[in-house]
Amino acid sequence: MTNNMNINAEDRLLVLAVHPDDETLGCGGLIQQALDAGATVHVAFITNGDNNPWPQRYVETQWKISPQDRKRWGQRRQVEALEALAVLGVKKTNALFLGLPDQGMTGLLDTGADEVIQMLANTINSLNPTLVLGPALDDTHRDHNATAVLVDMALARLPREARPRLLTYLTHGEKVFMTGIHVVSLSKTQQETKRRAILCHQTQMALSRKRFLAYARRQEMYFESPAVERYQPQHPISEIYVGRHILNIRIRLPRFSSRSKPVLRLTGESSGALLALQVTLQGESSPIYDTVRSMIVGQAKLRIDNDIVEAEVPTSLLGNAENIYAKLDRGWGFFDMAGWRHAKIQSFVPREAVNTIAVIPCYDVEEYCGQVIALTANYVDHIIVVDDGSHDGTPNVISRLKTLAPGKISVITFPTNRGKGVGLMAAFCEALNKFSFNVLITLDADGQHPPAEIPKVTQAAIAGAEMVIGGRSVRDMPGRSRVGNTLATGAIRWLYPDAPSDTQSGLRAFSYAFVEEIVRHVSGSRYETEFQILLLALSQRRRLTTVTIPTIYIDNNRSSKFRPVTDSLRIFRALVKWRLFETFDVAAK
Repeated sequence: MTNNMNINAEDRLLVLAVHPDDETLGCGGLIQQALDAGATVHVAFITNGDNNPWPQRYVETQWKISPQDRKRWGQRRQVEALEALAVLGVKKTNALFLGLPDQGMTGLLDTGADEVIQMLANTINSLNPTLVLGPALDDTHRDHNATAVLVDMALARLPREARPRLLTYLTHGEKVFMTGIHVVSLSKTQQETKRRAILCHQTQMALSRKRFLAYARRQEMYFESPAVERYQPQHPISEIYVGRHILNIRIRLPRFSSRSKPVLRLTGESSGALLALQVTLQGESSPIYDTVRSMIVGQAKLRIDNDIVEAEVPTSLLGNAENIYAKLDRGWGFFDMAGWRHAKIQSFVPREAVNTIAVIPCYDVEEYCGQVIALTANYVDHIIVVDDGSHDGTPNVISRLKTLAPGKISVITFPTNRGKGVGLMAAFCEALNKFSFNVLITLDADGQHPPAEIPKVTQAAIAGAEMVIGGRSVRDMPGRSRVGNTLATGAIRWLYPDAPSDTQSGLRAFSYAFVEEIVRHVSGSRYETEFQILLLALSQRRRLTTVTIPTIYIDNNRSSKFRPVTDSLRIFRALVKWRLFETFDVAAK
């Protein structure tokens, strides 16, 4: 994470605002700072925001909205956008309105948007920006994430030497892809200026005033383009890879989604023309529908196991496309679950070969994490550290250690706290995407698990165990931890009497094959995630063993974020959910 964008007078910024108001909500602070630095700022509005029926109905007190009414509303929003830009300091002549269809950007991808892609490419090329600020692929608003795809395709049409740097902003939903993060801190004056610019969008204030003004906060965040990788833990399309003439896609469906007929969407460019395919995720085989040509072009094989779908799409239908974008359309609701995923059509991705990888999740542990990470480096080949939105000096400690051990430590940073389980799944996917390893070890960053015990769990895994737990003496634990561990163990032994006694130990080791199974079946949340991993191992009858490690709690476990009642209830809920929906299908494999 960096707090310095290093913008100077030689920079030229192009802000791509999907609707009038996105320029201020997403980029109002950085626009001010760029202008203060002497940079040039242009803003291109993708749509006029004219298909905005509920605010229009409320403000104009009329139910029926005609095409003329929508056009007038869009013109009104254009005026508001120019007023907001004036408050931010952007000249009227530096604003462009492209007039693309509001709430219709995904439709452009479906019907073939070659002229739109070329228009975006021409716009970017003519303004010659050094930095483009655009919407994120994982924004949950359909116009935003579809525009992100079109922008990617437009940039790909420019000569490589002429492509500007692209950073994205997220307006709707939580960040899904783990990418480089750039934080822009706003002064009190800049916050107030941004607030005044937001208030210029009067049409949106009637129904969304509080939500909009919340964007006038102390920081703005911008994201690097996500790496194109096989595994992605927080996206519903959790895995994409190419086998022999087949594009293999693994999808996590939302619970009870079968009634809504969820659809897999694929889009990309082949031989300079847009391709767009749709597959309804039902049955053992489903037609692949080409929405550009309005015809069925093939069949997709489907394997559905509860809420997990494995789809096989012949790569012959993708032509010579090198890049593909995939999205799960759940069939209902205004927003997507997570936007689009970018994948490359290639069958082999080189990865670094290592024997052991350690994963260390960190959250507000600056007192302890430095020593844990430094000592762990003596026992493993590589370390993946997760900074889970820490507020203290943890990021600085991690950054210093990464500098001292170049190439030895990878860092995943969440801008806000997402939970230990989310961090673990992100790190597991990072390990699978980047490395060919034999054993993956997890341990907590608060000093509870001495890194000197790593060889014990590693050797047990090398000897053939698929999951190894560093077991502690429950009797010697502090009260809070003893209660949580006892409740969790009692719950899991209800289903699996041979479950280990220490179900909450964070010192664990896993085989490569079992890590693959984990990321395919466990999405990641908070403390219950480790419990779910244990359930998966027991239900699949994996070779599981326990090795004894010391019971260590520093300052009576003061640094622990475990909440005995709340987190125990989450664990019990995970057990009930597993019992109702997943146990028998997983165990049968």
